[in-house]
Amino acid sequence: MAEAMKIIRSTGLNLSRGQTEKSRGRPRSALKNQSILDAASDLFMENGFDGTSMDEVAKRAGVSKQTVYSHFSNKEKLFSASITSVINQYFPDSVFEVSDGHEVESDLNHLCEIFLHLFVSEDAICMFRLLAAAASLDGENKLATLFWEAGPEVMLQKLAGFMSHWGSKGQLSIKDPVVAAKTLISLIKGHYHFQLAIGLISDVTEDEIKEHAKLCTELFLKIYKA
Repeated sequence: MAEAMKIIRSTGLNLSRGQTEKSRGRPRSALKNQSILDAASDLFMENGFDGTSMDEVAKRAGVSKQTVYSHFSNKEKLFSASITSVINQYFPDSVFEVSDGHEVESDLNHLCEIFLHLFVSEDAICMFRLLAAAASLDGENKLATLFWEAGPEVMLQKLAGFMSHWGSKGQLSIKDPVVAAKTLISLIKGHYHFQLAIGLISDVTEDEIKEHAKLCTELFLKIYKA
């Protein structure tokens, strides 16, 4: 989605040349697939899961309904894929790479900024409200499960891998990378996400994001720095 790419650029993340060339050289089927995912993401945010049809997705994406079904056999799979697509746009694999010459503090602070940009984004707030509204109607929590497995669980595993890498370099002392990842995410979400979700505030400034990310980095390193 456009918002995700704008946020990545604002945090100073540069995609590698290989990634850029790969995206430029995508086959037509991959481009159609992404168009479908982008359209689905927007419609799910606008109309909710039940209020979005495969027909509407096809129309928004500029493809036939048959094309949508050839990529995604049902709406549940499309929803999951659309969530994963958004996460991958915010967090390409290069964000979690640990390279020689990098410092754990600067890399961690960079990640905190990207996570906070995501948590306070319109996408995240809309999705939180959508899931909260659906919770009272969905006794089996199917939508919440789809979202969790396609989104937060993916982020947790990527972040846990990042923690493990720095642990192997002797920079972090972590017994359970998943617990450490959950701890950091809880710190990052803080009060901003909740205040936005309930409409208490309307936005978070870039200075506030940078300040909070810096604080989260410092607090996390006080606990886990080797």
